[in-house]
Amino acid sequence: MIAVGFPALHVGGAQAASGDRIGDAVIITNIVMADFAEKQRKLANGDDVRQDEVIEVNTDAQGEFRLDDDTKLALGPGSRLVLDKFVYDSEKKTGSIIINMTKGAFRFITGIAAKPTYVINTPNASITVRGTVFDVYILPDKSVWLLLHEGALEATGKRNVCHVLEQPGQLVHIASDGTVSKPVNWSQLPDNTSVQFDTAFPFVINAPSVDPKPLLTRASIVDGAFPPSQEKACLNPHPRFQIRKPDSAPRNAVPKKKKDAKKSKPTRTAKRPRNDDDDWGNGARGMDIVVGGGGMGGFRPGGMRGGGGNMGPAGGRMGR
Repeated sequence: MIAVGFPALHVGGAQAASGDRIGDAVIITNIVMADFAEKQRKLANGDDVRQDEVIEVNTDAQGEFRLDDDTKLALGPGSRLVLDKFVYDSEKKTGSIIINMTKGAFRFITGIAAKPTYVINTPNASITVRGTVFDVYILPDKSVWLLLHEGALEATGKRNVCHVLEQPGQLVHIASDGTVSKPVNWSQLPDNTSVQFDTAFPFVINAPSVDPKPLLTRASIVDGAFPPSQEKACLNPHPRFQIRKPDSAPRNAVPKKKKDAKKSKPTRTAKRPRNDDDDWGNGARGMDIVVGGGGMGGFRPGGMRGGGGNMGPAGGRMGR
């Protein structure tokens, strides 16, 4: 997966190179593997985790991690993610942190870095955050359920359509084709009976050590009857795909050989010549995964962990 981060930041050596340490394993239960450059190792409590490392959790295991900017991650059974990019300036609290979640159940808790720093990629959408705690579940068909616990998030998917989720207890559904739904209650979530709630959101049932006092309970989510969310414009949408139109012939195009004029025979009907070098289809060169920058801005004062914001009736907590 190719990811392009925020504009280059002069962070005085804060940018981790591929394979550099960027955080630690806090709690490892059963078998959690790390794979970097096709070299696998079994993680234990306190082990380093590295940039570009793939973390994969066994079906009966669980892993909890803390990155150097105090971002916290909990990975449920059968989960898999890539720690794609970590740039962080502890003095300015700026940088670029990109995490690719590819399979399973997760809890994500922002650290102390400025909130535009974070981009969380799922198979068909990108998520940016505002001082946020949320759960992710990636279904077998690559559709995604997002459950907000605190703060707010923005999900950008198919055709760069972006929706804001800011009511704790509500969810957003991202279809396998990248269509992002408006926020809904659990009872309105498409196909919410296809997977058991406890499988999709294990950290609601058993709080991880990195987030030991969650605001929401299983009952408050399942029985939630929150009013419809008001449609709001995203402040920091992150398109996953950008289609480029070519301005010249493909680099690898092979020049077409010219026919010998003496050997060519005249034809009765003049046909429009076929351009065999034009393999662009509808003018698209393919999919370029793009993650841009830009500030969030415009937040209301509040009591969120990790940043300000208005969290509605669920309230908030300071200190993260």
